[in-house]
Amino acid sequence: MFNFSPAIPGRSDLDWCWYLRRHGEAGEALERVLHNIGVMDPGGWAAWGRSQLTATGAPVEMLFSSGQPDLQLTTEVADPITDPTSRVAEVCRIMRSLGAKTPPSSLRDVISAAQGTGPLRYGAWLGLRQSSDGLHCTLSAELPATASDLSDLICSDGGCPSITDLGDNTKATMVSFDGTTGQVTLHFEMQNATRRCLPDLAKRAQVCPEVLSMTIDSITDRPASTAALPVSTLGFSYTIGGAGALPILTLSLSAIDAFGSDAKTARRIKRFDGQRLMGYGALVDNLPLMSGGQCHHGRIGLTARVNAAPQLSIGVAAPWSCLFDDNSAKDPIPIN
Repeated sequence: MFNFSPAIPGRSDLDWCWYLRRHGEAGEALERVLHNIGVMDPGGWAAWGRSQLTATGAPVEMLFSSGQPDLQLTTEVADPITDPTSRVAEVCRIMRSLGAKTPPSSLRDVISAAQGTGPLRYGAWLGLRQSSDGLHCTLSAELPATASDLSDLICSDGGCPSITDLGDNTKATMVSFDGTTGQVTLHFEMQNATRRCLPDLAKRAQVCPEVLSMTIDSITDRPASTAALPVSTLGFSYTIGGAGALPILTLSLSAIDAFGSDAKTARRIKRFDGQRLMGYGALVDNLPLMSGGQCHHGRIGLTARVNAAPQLSIGVAAPWSCLFDDNSAKDPIPIN
């Protein structure tokens, strides 16, 4: 049973929980869930090891999307250094307690079989989105590199590509389940990707690869190349809709690979479509400086649309200062 009393943040949480509270009831609702999970509990996350959810080690990543104004984030649900094999079960337990649907047994069986084929790094994460009609939850379950091609099992209608169709440099990395809509998303990574892969990826969603290519160039402010992309590894995912619906393609670029720093990332995002990312500026304008090649910004998402520009999304690690004591300054990032 979850506790609905006001959350009392630990000392180290105060450096960023102001951001949640500035969003009023929506922020308070998410803060309470994080507190109940233990992420913001005074005796909880402070003793944790570094999380692989973010490059900074923070256990929470805020998410911003031009197509979704709601307050949303992804979080760990247990100490990242503990055994991750039970993490899917823990996320499902939390989702049920919050009134969300959990994956059907058939999908749970596929995830369990896949995770049993090799070592796990994080097991699963929980996505939370607070909207006017309530709290929405998403399970994101890790697929180890040793897992076989699960496309046919996860997407029985053939909406997802098979790994073999995309080449030996492609692997499935994660499967997500939306506890509100029941939609399933299969995530991939392609090493040493070039623009030549974009037509194949776009074809399945019946979107224009040229638009995707031009959008990548517009965000990164780099001259178009006949083949090269501004990142060495291209992430992409397909969200499977209902019967007869086209899959939704989202490309994913590493911010640190594309830009190298928080300051450069924030400048480009703000100039490109930042005004439509609700709450983005308020967070990034107060991020502490990072050193050692670390970056608060995670992955930049481009969700393709038919006859329209892609929707932009980006993840930003929540700035817990105690994780940065040895490698960061206290001054905010100079964005301008």
